[in-house]
Amino acid sequence: MRLTNAERTLAVSLSLYIVIDILLTPLARLETRNPANITVFGVATLVVLFVGLALSVVALVLLFRRSKYLSMVAVVAGVLYFPAAVAEWTGTFSSVGAPTAIQLLELAQAVVAVVVTGAAFSLRRAKV
Repeated sequence: MRLTNAERTLAVSLSLYIVIDILLTPLARLETRNPANITVFGVATLVVLFVGLALSVVALVLLFRRSKYLSMVAVVAGVLYFPAAVAEWTGTFSSVGAPTAIQLLELAQAVVAVVVTGAAFSLRRAKV
């Protein structure tokens, strides 16, 4: 199966999105803050972040199944990263500041989320 440039860009950026999202969790041990310090708003944005992670996995599957819903799912997955990032950047996510590794990963994830959204829009425009 041959992928177009837009599909290849989307596949790589979705894969990066998934990897960085997992690195942002306590499972990767880069997040050293106590979970008790996360605010209620922070928990709500975490739920949104994990929904975005699930949708990015779904979008990757839809990409290889050549589904017409791919671009919509990928755009939503990319956009759902930003509530958690904005909460972190404004200090409403937790009462404790983020470790440096998490801050750098959040910036990288923001760039990847923009690329995912842009590639999905590009793919949608090409198919219409």
